[in-house]
Amino acid sequence: MKIILQDADKFILRFDKDEEVFAGLMQFMKDQQITACAFRGIGACSSMELGYFNQHMKEYRRKPFLEDMEIISLIGTAGVSGAETVVHAHGLFGRNDFSSVGGHVFKMTISATCELFVTKLEGSMKREMNTDLNLNLLV
Repeated sequence: MKIILQDADKFILRFDKDEEVFAGLMQFMKDQQITACAFRGIGACSSMELGYFNQHMKEYRRKPFLEDMEIISLIGTAGVSGAETVVHAHGLFGRNDFSSVGGHVFKMTISATCELFVTKLEGSMKREMNTDLNLNLLV
């Protein structure tokens, strides 16, 4: 991951081939001492794991995708839960037949590049486990 541009509270990050975006984002946040941010991104990935939250079962149905896709839209927030950095992201991805898939993004590896636009927020964005939903929600 490389910082391409920055000002007081905004950054443009570039991820390259074979980099995992959320691991890089969490390291960036640690290095910059950021405890709350919002982000959006575009690019291309070679693999990802998506999820759909089943409210009745109170768990994610996870599905890996091992194919090259365009990152049509990636959007999310990142904050803290205890001592851990937590990323919450959703994405829409385009296949080579021009169909698309999307959902909650657990992880994503880059095939060519990913441009991530990060806005640092003041304070801390904290998450705690909501036992009724079995989700780590903002508090």
